[in-house]
Amino acid sequence: MLMNIDQNKLESMTVGTLKPVTPHDLRREEGVFFVGGELPVNETLETMYESFCTESTELFYLCFGNREMFYRGAEMASQIKKNFHVRLMARIDYPAPAQISEHVYAAGVDLIDIPLTVFNPLLAFDRGFNNQGVHDALLSARSVFPSWSVCSTLLIGTEPPDSTISGIDALLNEGIVPLVTLSGNVAGMESASIAAVFRHLASAWQRHNVPLKPFIPLINSLTPLVPFEQTGLIRGLIGRFQERRMMAAADLRRHLRVKPAEDSLDSAGL
Repeated sequence: MLMNIDQNKLESMTVGTLKPVTPHDLRREEGVFFVGGELPVNETLETMYESFCTESTELFYLCFGNREMFYRGAEMASQIKKNFHVRLMARIDYPAPAQISEHVYAAGVDLIDIPLTVFNPLLAFDRGFNNQGVHDALLSARSVFPSWSVCSTLLIGTEPPDSTISGIDALLNEGIVPLVTLSGNVAGMESASIAAVFRHLASAWQRHNVPLKPFIPLINSLTPLVPFEQTGLIRGLIGRFQERRMMAAADLRRHLRVKPAEDSLDSAGL
């Protein structure tokens, strides 16, 4: 899918402040519903249902909290999947071991984001980021989720643009979808430098034939990139049909992967 930079959107993003995604969020931005994994499940679902019925939602983005609150986030994921027929994406802000990825996938999550944030290892170490741990977690998640369903967010403004570009290429070479958004430190950066990163991101997605359709709502919300071709009525109807077919296939794959494990636990009395 070809993507272009919307210059007006880029300018507004560089002068404004993007709201960080937190485990306490409950807000809608365009077609994305951001949900905090540490919120109380029942009350949050009631609020989500009321909002879901009044406005279109294309993607639920669930931000898990810390490790101690993981099971509340997993329950939130399970309930979202049961009550809403919309693609579900989860964000985990720590190096999640393989068991976490398995549990998240079984709960109904379709896409998972484990942010790398800063690609340069030395800068990451200085700022307290565990790059090696995140890299291992991404590879573990990639072994659980379908192809191109694992992604990692890089922040523009946390390191030189060339380093972010290197991170984009490195992630794609390992079958991980790079997502890029702006940090709170872009005020002093030239818009041309920021645009160069997004242009490279768009061309790199295309070179690797990344299926971007599931990520488009988030891309629209967090980046200045927009699809090159606007969708017409007929193409939109075909797109929605294909989307439903893809989601049905993904749910079947999950069922076939998870059900034998559940049956094994049941037969063992666990």
